[in-house]
Amino acid sequence: MKKKSLLILSILLLVIGFASVATNMIINNTLNIGYNNTFLDDVVFINTKTEGTANISEDGKTITYDAKKISVMNEETNLTFWVKNKNTQYDADVTINCSLNDNSSDLDDLVDLAIEPDKFILIPNEVKSGEVKVRLKSVVTEEKSGTFTCELVATPIEREIPGVITEELYEDESMGGTDPVVSKDLVPIIISSDGVVTYANPSEKWYDYNNKEWANAVILVDNPSKQYRIGDTIQESDIESYFVWIPRYRYKLFNANPADGTTNKLSESIAQTIEIEFESKDIPVSTGSKDGEWLTHPAFTNFDVNGIWVGKFETGYKESTSKTTAEVSSSDPTKIQVKPNVNSWRSNSVGNFFKAMYNYNRELDSHMMKNTEWGAVAYLSHSRYGINTEVRINNNSNFLTGYAANSKDAGESQIDNQPYNTETGYLASTTGNITGIYDMSGCAWEYVAGYKDGYLGSSELTLDEIRNVYNKYIDVYPSNSEATLYSKRILGDATGEIGPFYKLDVYYRNNWYDDYSFFVFSANPWFGRGSSYNDGLGAGQLHFSNGPGTGGNSASARLVLLG
Repeated sequence: MKKKSLLILSILLLVIGFASVATNMIINNTLNIGYNNTFLDDVVFINTKTEGTANISEDGKTITYDAKKISVMNEETNLTFWVKNKNTQYDADVTINCSLNDNSSDLDDLVDLAIEPDKFILIPNEVKSGEVKVRLKSVVTEEKSGTFTCELVATPIEREIPGVITEELYEDESMGGTDPVVSKDLVPIIISSDGVVTYANPSEKWYDYNNKEWANAVILVDNPSKQYRIGDTIQESDIESYFVWIPRYRYKLFNANPADGTTNKLSESIAQTIEIEFESKDIPVSTGSKDGEWLTHPAFTNFDVNGIWVGKFETGYKESTSKTTAEVSSSDPTKIQVKPNVNSWRSNSVGNFFKAMYNYNRELDSHMMKNTEWGAVAYLSHSRYGINTEVRINNNSNFLTGYAANSKDAGESQIDNQPYNTETGYLASTTGNITGIYDMSGCAWEYVAGYKDGYLGSSELTLDEIRNVYNKYIDVYPSNSEATLYSKRILGDATGEIGPFYKLDVYYRNNWYDDYSFFVFSANPWFGRGSSYNDGLGAGQLHFSNGPGTGGNSASARLVLLG
């Protein structure tokens, strides 16, 4: 649990080199930003940016800075930092004073050190940036070294209109400010291994992504049988929908420019652990485009959020009592439920799914899962924070949500399976335990909001709606995309990046887990993910294919809320 603590912040400036054309001067700098004991305890550094390298310590109090060497008089080496006032009651009056240490006084005429700005006010939850500028202002003829010390003095300012004093929420410091946002209608929960749901205390530890325990929340039915309080067991009959928090992150690009077409099947799987780092929206986005560079996942930058709540299961249809009664063409948002052991809602067009989910809860910005959002879940599942392998297929032929096949090689068998709250069931979760997301392999094939530009298929959406009303809720792919033009991918959508691809019989597959891998084309312009219960090894969280957008008796969709 992240404990609020005194602000003792330092920047270690290591090996900043200044040089004339004749000789080098190496300055080993230590920049300490200290704490005035009279101040609040929750103003922290949240990020840095420099042409050198900078790392914030795990406790958020130290920045290690290895600056770029400079050799031209008046050239600067800069470190930008961001500070946040996490206090909800007081404004913060911040002053930063920097000077050379006494033992470095002989450098006064050689180097300028400046903080811009050196004074600023932070209101509750506000973020501001500053810059440390070190400038070589004179030519040196001999090697010298020295240190700089800066002190941060911050005092509270009583607000004319006091900020809201709230109970301190649990924060996992390793998540960098991307902790779950539990707002209107959502109830934080802990799910025991047998599926019993308890109202979580949000001030105590209720998730642990380092231990693959993802945060869960529920929305209750309109009239629950009782008013639940922290610590209560919530009855399944009072739960309408389950959601799982996917924190905002950046990932290291690994196949940023995939080749089009297919090649021969590789002798071994090329599945790899995807490198992920959580990254708050309060800091600059990572904008990598080449292998080895970092990219903030577009599922989060599109909405500028710290995370998304993803339906824990495929969307079910209320009042359904069998797989056939869940085959309904409707855009009625009141029929949505996201629960285990219910029949997945099918035989509905993309347009109906989209509008039902869009109108499910506008205060939480509900919408049909986008293709890039599917990719965000798939990549997190294949990192050290998730199961980090292929999830087990749900081969339940009744399209019951949350089931897992007894064998990883399950093919056509549709009765050999176990529910989500069993040891076998956990294998169908993105975490390998009950806290993850289910039905990303098998159950029903899931339409996602991602299409070939200008081609509507049988979606029951219009181009005007897509381009002018719902544009930010739908991923758009180039109008010249075809089934094996994998270069048309959007980075992060878990399509082209998981190549190279090969062809077996009439199916295109990837070389990670042999999942089907078809891009969208004119006749089938809408993406589908996960595959169906009877697709065997062709199904998986890395499966992608296409459809016309019309309702099919094996096609469903998934609900997403914004954090």
